[in-house]
Amino acid sequence: MESYYDDNFGHWEDMDEDAIAYYHHVQDTNVEKKCNRCGQMVKIQPQYAICDYCATRIEQGFDDY
Repeated sequence: MESYYDDNFGHWEDMDEDAIAYYHHVQDTNVEKKCNRCGQMVKIQPQYAICDYCATRIEQGFDDY
């Protein structure tokens, strides 16, 4: 089983062909920018301000920045 990762949605696993095609589309349309929360340089969608890691932390109730 292949595993994929990106800074928009985190880890992708056990994907069918359509999901893999979407993953590659997302990768092709990403831009490199600084996450507004952690300050790391990440490859995310132009309209996003924070990376998946930070979004997940917020959703889980962590306020560690």
